[in-house]
Amino acid sequence: MRPVTQKRKPAGKVASRSGTQKGRAAATRGGQPTRRATSVAPGNRRAKSAKQFGKRGTRPPSRIVAFFENIRDGRLPGKLIFFSSVAFMSAAIVYGLAVGGHFAAAGAFVVAKVDGAVAQAGFEVSEVTVEGRDRTTRQDVLRALRVERGQSIFDVDLVAARDELMRLDWISDATVTRILPGRVHVEIVERKPYAVWQRGGALSVIDADGNPITEDGVDAYGHLPFVVGHGAARKAAAFTTMVAQWPELQARVRAYVRVGDRRWNLRLENGVDVLLPETDVDVALSELVTLDQSHRLLARDIEAIDMRLGDRFSVRLSPDAAARRNAVVEDWENRARGDDT
Repeated sequence: MRPVTQKRKPAGKVASRSGTQKGRAAATRGGQPTRRATSVAPGNRRAKSAKQFGKRGTRPPSRIVAFFENIRDGRLPGKLIFFSSVAFMSAAIVYGLAVGGHFAAAGAFVVAKVDGAVAQAGFEVSEVTVEGRDRTTRQDVLRALRVERGQSIFDVDLVAARDELMRLDWISDATVTRILPGRVHVEIVERKPYAVWQRGGALSVIDADGNPITEDGVDAYGHLPFVVGHGAARKAAAFTTMVAQWPELQARVRAYVRVGDRRWNLRLENGVDVLLPETDVDVALSELVTLDQSHRLLARDIEAIDMRLGDRFSVRLSPDAAARRNAVVEDWENRARGDDT
């Protein structure tokens, strides 16, 4: 039998392992780890390895970059050309339908069919009632509403109907409501005529605020006060109310004339003009009534009474009265000369 021999490890390796153990023991002296010595100074970074990975110049281009590079070089993808053509043709077709009015016609057709179905279901206009109408004709109201019997009640434009009613002469306010299933109800508030206003050669009926109502059928309002001149409509209510304090004078007034938008004149039924001052008008009117009661001044043959001066008044005679007065004065003068001779 061959003897078994034990292999021994090289002495250098054993020494190196023991040296390593000695180094570890030295690094952990006193139970605390110690830092290894290095040749790099504190604050300086280690030198990079000469080998660099992932350089920008060596990376493959992304899909977006490749896409734009192909477009720049004139190499367009087939899918892009196809979808662009489809989109362009679709836009052209939509534009043609819109310009040609086909969309509007289709919408109107659908709306008409829906309205017809709603009307057949019982929601159709069968009655129109109006409340508050006095001077406005029923034909004008129906024309403003634009409502026809048998149309869908939901097809009635309430806002537009009210706007059309507000354009009528006599209407100051209006309300339009739909009462299901088939009634349209209108409530209107009409303006109150206050006077007839003449400006230039035009006549119109006005309300108490001086707003013109209508120029049609003015002859039917001859019983209203008649005011004349620029600014007369705006001041008419206040002045006529003042004159009404003397009913016997008011009954004889035919026209209230505004002069220069500063003062008033009264044109009486017998043609006499009363010239009133700009201020203290009530005082002048009171004196005028007193003079008429004591001397029947307004019934005399005169043309005008000027009361614009506060301390006195003057009277302008009519031509006939002036001629008679001149004759009397001349007779007195002749008699006086005869007596002297």
